[in-house]
Amino acid sequence: MTAQELIQLLQALPPHTKIVVRGYEDGYNDILRLNEVKIKPKADAEWYYGEYINTNDAEATLAIDLFGVNQLAKD
Repeated sequence: MTAQELIQLLQALPPHTKIVVRGYEDGYNDILRLNEVKIKPKADAEWYYGEYINTNDAEATLAIDLFGVNQLAKD
């Protein structure tokens, strides 16, 4: 998804709609920040891993990671 596609989807929502990201194993968390990352496809990724990996390779694609964690965790 590109920023333009995301903006179009978000503009169709009521302004006070909460936006979240998936938790580590279950549930959802608030988005705390947007992280700029460089990624490339990982051809041999198992289904339970993401299809991209971080990289500094010249052919890397710039992307935004919607970062969130459980701020209530006691660990």
